[in-house]
Amino acid sequence: MFGLRFSREHRRRNKLTCCFNGVPTGVDFKMRTLELDGTRVRVQIWDTAGQERYQTITKQYYRRAQGIIFVYDITSESSFQHLVKWAGDVDEYAPGKVQKILVGNKSDEETSRKVSKDQGSKLAETYGMEFFETSASTSDNISEAFTRMTQLVLRAHERDVDDLLGSLDDYLEKASLEEEKGGDAQKTCAC
Repeated sequence: MFGLRFSREHRRRNKLTCCFNGVPTGVDFKMRTLELDGTRVRVQIWDTAGQERYQTITKQYYRRAQGIIFVYDITSESSFQHLVKWAGDVDEYAPGKVQKILVGNKSDEETSRKVSKDQGSKLAETYGMEFFETSASTSDNISEAFTRMTQLVLRAHERDVDDLLGSLDDYLEKASLEEEKGGDAQKTCAC
């Protein structure tokens, strides 16, 4: 419901029921295009709903993920406790640069709360994640969480591009210096 709410807000919704050995997995696929600082970004959301029966296929999604949003139900202590297992799987199977956010959902059900905001915040801090509380029912803070995840992923890739460009600048400077050193040598053609 969390990812569905995000994609519904702009009427860009696709439901894809994937199959694994002919058995539907129940994985929802959604897409949405965001514009951040003048850059259009297409966000793909693969929602496995944390179901144990899809654990094998979920690990395959982790391998190519750029961002992962862990969502728990603030009205369910067991939902919160499962995060440790999911975070361990992500640490094992996802790329080292994967961006992560922790989301406590159902913030509109304060009277049924079983997990305090402080517990969520502390767990997020333990795993080096940002923390949001949202309500998929009222759309509260949904766009903010997805937008922040997109920003984190873009920032991580900006660093990669900056590193690559820095390496290229270093290479070109070194090549230029080598060319200057050998500038007096007679150049021959091997044609």
